[in-house]
Amino acid sequence: MKATKAFPPYAGKEPYLYLCFSDADQKRVRPLLGRLWRRGVRVWYAADNGATAQALRANEERMRSAALVVLYLDDAFRADVTAKGRALACHMRGQTLLCLNTDGGDSGLSIGLPSDTPTLSLEGASPHEIEAALLRAKGFTQDLLGPPQKEASHWVRALAVTVAVLAALLLTGALLYGRFSPPAAVEPQETDTVFFSDPTLTAAVRSAINGLITEVSLPGVTTLRLSALPEDLSELALLPNLTRIELTQDAVLSDAERVLTLSDTYEIVLIGGDAP
Repeated sequence: MKATKAFPPYAGKEPYLYLCFSDADQKRVRPLLGRLWRRGVRVWYAADNGATAQALRANEERMRSAALVVLYLDDAFRADVTAKGRALACHMRGQTLLCLNTDGGDSGLSIGLPSDTPTLSLEGASPHEIEAALLRAKGFTQDLLGPPQKEASHWVRALAVTVAVLAALLLTGALLYGRFSPPAAVEPQETDTVFFSDPTLTAAVRSAINGLITEVSLPGVTTLRLSALPEDLSELALLPNLTRIELTQDAVLSDAERVLTLSDTYEIVLIGGDAP
């Protein structure tokens, strides 16, 4: 898997988790990787498959130093010689292994691991459910956790790129025609600095904060009142101190399964009337 700028492999010296998966599973693993990264779990993964001898040695060193090795097990992994080889190498060194069996197929035996290798049965589980099971699993310790991380908004990154391109074009045009003059000063305006993709979630957060949505104001949100669950529940991770979610009866009845999932992490309270 190529290293992603959003969730780069951990490169420090604190205890970390090695997430071992097949390259064919990059898209499937990315949501779980994002959830772990935002929570503050130190995660390393092989980003280049050892394209050079130097990269191969670096990968071997990082694999060897991992405090916990987590295998994202599915048919793609079982068919991936490289991924299986890495898992077996970690086992031979006596490292702590944990299998996340995501499809209900053969577990450790199918890839050459002992039958008593700790395995979590997670067939059909969502990234949120896999994350929750991993955090409770034997072998996962608080030593693997650092401070929660915040991913920069895609909208903010795109805006920054657009502004940079426009600035370069303006400067080039001014130099060509020799008529450059500094732009008029623009009065700074206060605005949100953190953005949610779901309008309902945005409205609920703004109501809870009673002001601008910023990295400074978000930690103050401990309770959220919603009339409907957001499509992407992972955005709730942007609220580091959220402990209680108040839902209308309609929201609970229309989305009972995801409400049940959220109850593993948050206190769910049924309310009457309309939420913001």
